[in-house]
Amino acid sequence: MSQLEYGIHKLSDARLRQWLRASTGTSLGSVSTGVVTTALLQSSSMVSLLVLAFASAGLLPLFNAIGIILGANLGTTFTGWVVAIFGFKLDLEAMALPLLGVSAFFIVFSKRDSRINYAALVALGIGLLLFGLGVMKGSMETIPERWDVSLIQGHHPIVYLVFGVFITFLVQSSSAVMMMALAAVNSGFIALPEAVALVIGADLGTTSTTVLASITGSTIKRQLALAHCTFNLVVDMAAFLFLLPALPLLLSLLNISDPLFGLVAFHSVMNLLGLLAFIPFLSLFSRWIEKLFARWAGQPKTLLEAVPADVVDAALVALRRTVRSVVLQAAFNAMRAFSLHPERMKAITELVQKSPESIAKLDFNKGYEYLKNQEGNVLRYSSKIQAQPLEEHEVMELEQLQSITRPVIYCNKTLKDIQRDLQELKHGDIPAMVELYEQQRAYHRDIYQRVIDLLVGDHGREYVLEELDELHEINDKHYDEVNQFVYSQAGVETTDGTLVSMQLNVNREVRLAFRSMLKSMRRLIMDQEIVEKMELELT
Repeated sequence: MSQLEYGIHKLSDARLRQWLRASTGTSLGSVSTGVVTTALLQSSSMVSLLVLAFASAGLLPLFNAIGIILGANLGTTFTGWVVAIFGFKLDLEAMALPLLGVSAFFIVFSKRDSRINYAALVALGIGLLLFGLGVMKGSMETIPERWDVSLIQGHHPIVYLVFGVFITFLVQSSSAVMMMALAAVNSGFIALPEAVALVIGADLGTTSTTVLASITGSTIKRQLALAHCTFNLVVDMAAFLFLLPALPLLLSLLNISDPLFGLVAFHSVMNLLGLLAFIPFLSLFSRWIEKLFARWAGQPKTLLEAVPADVVDAALVALRRTVRSVVLQAAFNAMRAFSLHPERMKAITELVQKSPESIAKLDFNKGYEYLKNQEGNVLRYSSKIQAQPLEEHEVMELEQLQSITRPVIYCNKTLKDIQRDLQELKHGDIPAMVELYEQQRAYHRDIYQRVIDLLVGDHGREYVLEELDELHEINDKHYDEVNQFVYSQAGVETTDGTLVSMQLNVNREVRLAFRSMLKSMRRLIMDQEIVEKMELELT
């Protein structure tokens, strides 16, 4: 199962993942997506990984993510039908060894991280699955001949329920436990009601995977783990108390006499009825989960810590949002270099109300240190993404995102280098120097208000490009006007050439710093074009 899941995960292209994100607007849509995606990928744990990554990146609201997770419970029952039909009703064991041999050949001789290599891994997983089923089926058939199986038969169903929970916790796969139960029923090792109790326990035990994954995760991971546990606990206990006693009636209604089909049918009906009962209350259920965790919310993880780099779609979104945040924080910090307070701007006040962590309230030097750390985080995370197999457009976007942070860090570094000069201008005895500082301060206030509006406002790409062109002209014009002012005042106020040189240097560095800011913003626009083109191709 592990090989099969890994191969399918690597083969699942961006269109499938795009569909997973796009088709979850309603309760029925999110649940249906979970069912279909899990049936296609043959792994509820893989779907859970994708959902956790997309939710952590902000691509999926909690409501949608819970719907997919609950739908995956029904989708994973498809595995039982495949195993019951092909693994036990047809003699495919003879195909296992040739399939293992052919798949191993292509794994060894095909290019690593190629689609052929991943397809061979899928074939290897199928071969191992068939071989394992054959061994398990043969072994189970000999057990009643060698052991007195009556010792473990006829116990109360709760014994099999607890054993199902325990064994699923150990092997971390409800599908594997379902195969064991099918093999045991096929050989007469246990009766159908006992196998049903075992499968109910496995369904409950599979929540341990989500719980373990959420221990060190972000808040939304723990929210999803609680939702998964609550749903499974309610559905499985209801099935154990009410559906299991009615098993003969259920099989009679479904006209099923084969115990193998009876087992997988019970598993499917149990999860289907649970979904039908939960769907009308999914929105209410999601709000309850959110309110519950609102009381316990601790220090949130950074976006790059919350989203695994091996889910490339979600990782690129996390990186994109982090890089955009770095540019925004750099603009805030550039204002602080002139003792300006960006958090008092109306646009920023509205932003902070929506997202309190969106502006780090730091002084200039601490803000610069924060930006340097963020740049390091971006580079390390980018390296993790680069280690994954990437499509051409993903490589292009990753390169583009990596190129955005350096200019804004340089912008702040340039302003940091002239901090002493700025303080000398601000507190100088010569009126012209103080006037020059006030000119630079007013200029910074005006241009960065426009920059921040472009970053946080809802503007079209063409408008932003026009604004950036205009800001570039304003920057050059300001540079020339300040130089003329310095030259005009040099002979009047002072003959000290050192002060004149310092004022010209400040003006030059201010111009270079803002040019770097504009360069990063243009690259943000280029990244937006790559994303829009990619989404257009996928649709």
